Amino acid sequence: MEQPDKIAGAAWNIFGARLSAPPSESDPAALRIARHAHAEPGRCAVVHGERKMSYGELFARAGALAAVLRDSSVGRDVLVPLWLDRAPETVVSALATWLAGGAYVGMDVDEPPVRAEKIFAECAGPVVLTTRPLADSLPPGAPPAILVDELEPAETGDAFPRFAADGGDLAYVTFTSGSTGRPKGVLVEHNGVAELVSWYVDAFGIRHGDQMPQIARPSFDGWALEAWPCLAGGATLHIHERRLPGPSQDFVDWLCRKRVSVGFFTTALAVQLLRARWPAVGAMRAMLLGGEKLHAPPVPRPSFRICHVYGPTETTMLATWGDIPADADPAMPPPIGRPLPGLTARVLDDRLQPVPDGTVGELHLSGAAVARGYLNRAEETAQRFRDDPGAARPGVRMYATGDLVKRLPDGQLAFIGRTDEQVKLRGFRIEPGEIEQSLLQVPGTAAAAVVVHEPGGDTTGRLVGYWCAAGETRAPEAHELREHLSRVLPHYLVPHALIHLDSLPLNAHGKVDRKLLAARPLPADSDPSARETLCAGPTEHLLAQLWGRALDRAPASRHDNFFDLGGDSLAAMRLAGDAKRHGLRLDAEDLFETEVLSELADLLDRRAAAARVPAGGRGA
Repeated sequence: MEQPDKIAGAAWNIFGARLSAPPSESDPAALRIARHAHAEPGRCAVVHGERKMSYGELFARAGALAAVLRDSSVGRDVLVPLWLDRAPETVVSALATWLAGGAYVGMDVDEPPVRAEKIFAECAGPVVLTTRPLADSLPPGAPPAILVDELEPAETGDAFPRFAADGGDLAYVTFTSGSTGRPKGVLVEHNGVAELVSWYVDAFGIRHGDQMPQIARPSFDGWALEAWPCLAGGATLHIHERRLPGPSQDFVDWLCRKRVSVGFFTTALAVQLLRARWPAVGAMRAMLLGGEKLHAPPVPRPSFRICHVYGPTETTMLATWGDIPADADPAMPPPIGRPLPGLTARVLDDRLQPVPDGTVGELHLSGAAVARGYLNRAEETAQRFRDDPGAARPGVRMYATGDLVKRLPDGQLAFIGRTDEQVKLRGFRIEPGEIEQSLLQVPGTAAAAVVVHEPGGDTTGRLVGYWCAAGETRAPEAHELREHLSRVLPHYLVPHALIHLDSLPLNAHGKVDRKLLAARPLPADSDPSARETLCAGPTEHLLAQLWGRALDRAPASRHDNFFDLGGDSLAAMRLAGDAKRHGLRLDAEDLFETEVLSELADLLDRRAAAARVPAGGRGA
């Protein structure tokens, strides 16, 4: 299947004369990948654990699957959900969807079934791509499944469909949080992906021999940012074997072992990684970080290049970029840089008029990378997307980001805040309204407001939900609210704390005073000594201390659930690193399998006994 003549025939059947044409910035990413498969089919494209997939195998498998998709009515602008986790099959499936002319929709296989059903309904796709192990987890209402792990790569390209997608056709759809309680699908076109890939490959010199990491889930547009520039540049994509990278130092060691040279990381993760030990001389030459506000330049400073990037999902992953110099002012948040090639950044007032440099206004972005709009939301699309009145030609789309910025004297943009309540935490875009609507679905809840509480320092902000009870009915307990939210929302939308108030504070305009709620101190935990007495045995006592340290709170009790206390993936990584220093054999993934402290302690005791290592460690 990797014989040059077979791959060449397959590539020619799909792309025809475009395969041998001179490369162009507008070339679709699929064509760039086909050229690598045609030129060097044996070159390694994807690595996942011990498994390796060459460019030839990747292309052959994607072509065979594309033929099946065409037979299943997949064509231009037809959406194909991917019920897949991070694996080579996900790359094959996304590429195959493109070769068939359709647009892929990355999904989270851990999505609550209620939310997953909404996404399937929005997509209305004829099929879903999944694997045999994951097929049983598909929620009701999912379309017929094609099992991609049971398809064999094509021996010839005779049956491969001709690539027919144009630059204005859909490439993928990413679902984000929606203020109305419905997930919101962003329609991204091939032109935007082509421009992003062309810039990334040129700006960072992506080439054969580069190794690049893949850690994002397919439901996050960071997955596309990791996969397509890497493969379009002829590099090798290394999919991390675990759901979570583990302690920061372990992840850095993994990056060094894999000789990763360029990679994108969310801001919160990057800050943790940059505090770990890096070799004085290594393969890493550039780290891109973004996804939420960076409050200060990273310290300590490694030897490689650090690039601060910014971009809404609506502008095809990224919109601006800028290097963080080694002598950056430690007291100032680094700017978000300048627009990518092909994008124009306009800072406008409420009347859509330009504001003077140095004046705060709303950032509007225009160009081919701007998305088509929102799936099945014509009214909201019309509000956010319009023609750019300052463009040299008609029909150039402009997107109102809702982000407040100002242009600095050197031309870079400084991020100031939002025009609405939308927030970004740990790389996820969050509409508080979606969480509030879900809270109001619980009987006995009369009002709700969700804000971000900033603990200060380098600690990541936390979502906090406030709610009021209805007068005549039984007020729900906090655990009932949390259980409901966990059933209908992804984990990153479940607040760290749920706090009951008699009434929500109002500002002078009669609206909920979110600034006052965000500044409100969180209730103190119950007496730490009383909670700690509930622990049994040295491992439970040590874990209680470590949980409290990782979550910035009082020590936990033996019946506490890590995620109910506000834990998340980054907190799990911190806990795993701290546990390792105290002699506990704890992986970050263990928290997702065993969430209750006493059960986790029992797991660690059994693991230590099997390894003949004392579980209690050296104490906190």
